[in-house]
Amino acid sequence: MGTLGELTPQQRAAMIATVTASVLLFSSLTSVIIALPRIQRDFGLDGSTLHWVVVAALLPLCAVALISGRLGDVLGRRRVFLLGMVCFGIGSALCAAAPGGLVLLAARGVQGLGVALAVPLALANLTAALPERRHGWAIGVQTAFTSFFGVAVPLGIALLVEFGSWRWAFAACVPLSAMVVVTARRHLVESRGPAGTSMDVPGAVLIAAGLTLVVLACERSSDLGFASPGTLLPLVTGAVLLALFVVVELRSAEPLLDLRPLRSPAVSVPMTALALVQCTSLGVAVYVTLYLQHVLDLGALRTGLLLTASSVGTVVLSPLVGRLTDQGYGRRLILTGLAVLGCCLLWLTYGVANRHGTLLVPALLVFGLAPPLVYPAATALIMASVPGSARGVAASLSVQSRQIGAAVGLALLNALFTTAEWDERNDLLASAAGDGDDFTPREQRTLDTVLSREEERQELLARLPGAAHERVGAAADSAFVTALEVSLLTLGGLILVSAVLLALVGGLVRSAAPPDGPAPATRSPG
Repeated sequence: MGTLGELTPQQRAAMIATVTASVLLFSSLTSVIIALPRIQRDFGLDGSTLHWVVVAALLPLCAVALISGRLGDVLGRRRVFLLGMVCFGIGSALCAAAPGGLVLLAARGVQGLGVALAVPLALANLTAALPERRHGWAIGVQTAFTSFFGVAVPLGIALLVEFGSWRWAFAACVPLSAMVVVTARRHLVESRGPAGTSMDVPGAVLIAAGLTLVVLACERSSDLGFASPGTLLPLVTGAVLLALFVVVELRSAEPLLDLRPLRSPAVSVPMTALALVQCTSLGVAVYVTLYLQHVLDLGALRTGLLLTASSVGTVVLSPLVGRLTDQGYGRRLILTGLAVLGCCLLWLTYGVANRHGTLLVPALLVFGLAPPLVYPAATALIMASVPGSARGVAASLSVQSRQIGAAVGLALLNALFTTAEWDERNDLLASAAGDGDDFTPREQRTLDTVLSREEERQELLARLPGAAHERVGAAADSAFVTALEVSLLTLGGLILVSAVLLALVGGLVRSAAPPDGPAPATRSPG
């Protein structure tokens, strides 16, 4: 049983600094979702551009997270962590002062780069500062605070949106980043990999470029379709670069990523689980938030209060899950979390179809139990899969798997959602514009935000007969709900099928007499 009182003053300070950084960094990625409708109105962004307010921060994280772990092993984990926090603070200040949408997107990219540099090293510095027997407990505490504030922070932003400005949410990150930098400089001890550890520049370039192109292709598919050259060219190029990365790493004497442990289910299973849960959590946060505000007209504040239900179980479960992981139950916890997540997505689908916000409260409450079952257990298993000298890369593996799931998964989910929404809406509006007078692609994109962009809504509706005005709004509403139902059902089915497959591949359902021991994760579970 680990408690904060059992740690030395320096260990406590190191834990406070790294956990605070994790809360700040992770919450910045998704907390902006609650303010998207207000940002859209302030800057006049269309639906596709608005989506990039989230993706712009995820893209550098997906591309750079693994590289930052090696940078920490080479240059020093504390040094790279501090660099990331400074970068994040600068990006936050730029977001707060952004005069328009393009500057905001660029500033979000700077924020994302800071997160990419700092997040893996926050975990690496946390585990380096504590004895090994406390790693699972510490990761559980970190996950509890990160998950709780991942919902509490959007609630605070909802208050700012309702009574002030969304810009203060970004401005508040600046002094908090400075506080973390000062504390970390005083209390974190520098650590790095063995002498002579190199960067593996070819591998770093290939994986960063390959992942970036794949994510961009998935994002473009929502507007262009997967068959479009604008989608296929970056997708194929990215896939080729990732294939070259595998070849280079297998031949390298000191690879950026040792691919051999990935062959073991003890490593690949928790990484896959992290990707699935992160994709689902982010997708639900984005689209359920928009559903509550656009379809149910709850507003930012009531939406934030309703989403708080998903954080209740996290605070209680995460430290407990960390302790159970230390005792060898990590694999069973992962399977349980995936099963809960899949069933809960089906429950959410039912609630969305009935268009009743109160019905979603118990579903969101149970939904919040899944991530704390998976995140600490999967992260601890990955961290145990490599020697301590490569702790930075191991931390990057856990972060990388989550962010690949977030960036690629959200891009694919956006493509599915957009396709279902456009098909349903265009069927409903087949005759709304008059015979032979279909909506143009630009007008179709305007319809994506017809409930929130008043000026363009009136311009578009002005060309329709008066009786069609109400029909257009109802069609946009109905199409959004249908698309959300399709997306949630698809995610739920994927999670449940994946849980079964991962259980079979990883041996998670085997009823061995003793619990899974704390053996290194490079061993295949038996």
